[in-house]
Amino acid sequence: MDLRAALEPPLDLTGLLDAVPELSLARELEGSPYHHLDTLDHVLEVVRGVEYELEEERIGARIEDDRVPGLRLAALLHDVAKPVTRGELEGRVLFVSHDSLGALMVRRIGRRLGLSAPETDLTATLTALHLKIGFMGHPRSDYPPERLARAAGPFGEELAVLSWADRLAAQGPRLKPEHIERHRELCTRFLRISRELGPHPEPDHAALERVLPSGAKGADIGYAACYLRLLVARGTGEKDALARLPRLL
Repeated sequence: MDLRAALEPPLDLTGLLDAVPELSLARELEGSPYHHLDTLDHVLEVVRGVEYELEEERIGARIEDDRVPGLRLAALLHDVAKPVTRGELEGRVLFVSHDSLGALMVRRIGRRLGLSAPETDLTATLTALHLKIGFMGHPRSDYPPERLARAAGPFGEELAVLSWADRLAAQGPRLKPEHIERHRELCTRFLRISRELGPHPEPDHAALERVLPSGAKGADIGYAACYLRLLVARGTGEKDALARLPRLL
């Protein structure tokens, strides 16, 4: 099954589930009161929302044509870990660490589908960070704006589009119009900060391959690039971060 073709609008749901059967677990999976759709329909709405934003440019992101397929894939997989992380606490629905676990699942799915290092890097990075723009202004955030921009690196424009589409696809009973406007402002602020800190270097996947165990596939290399970028953004020295990569696989 050609996953890229299934992601072309209009979406081919049968093809998507054939290629990524993990998504079938999201059907009828209830989300938080900020969501009005089950998790699978939410994911599909995010993919469509990415297309709308590419046409409407409401937040002004600049997406290169060759990044669009990877952005679509990230929209499809950003919540792939929700079915295996869902829990409840005092009546609240939670999906603890579904972002970081989701990035790891992207690597596994990428190996199965034969994704390239750049595709996996983009998809894993956006999956790991897709919640962060919404919280970057919080004083206890683990990713304040400049750190988040460095963690996203060359994928900052794509991260903003995914975050915006994700917000628009979650319009449950607790959502208020001001929440939407606040998130639009956060996305445009993030874009401004990311551009001010840029240009961000493109990852050297070929160099990374040389420090990874033999037999590493494109998905492994892409995930390692994502992991390295997140470590460095959080303050780990690049030499120490590189030394961790062989153990990652």
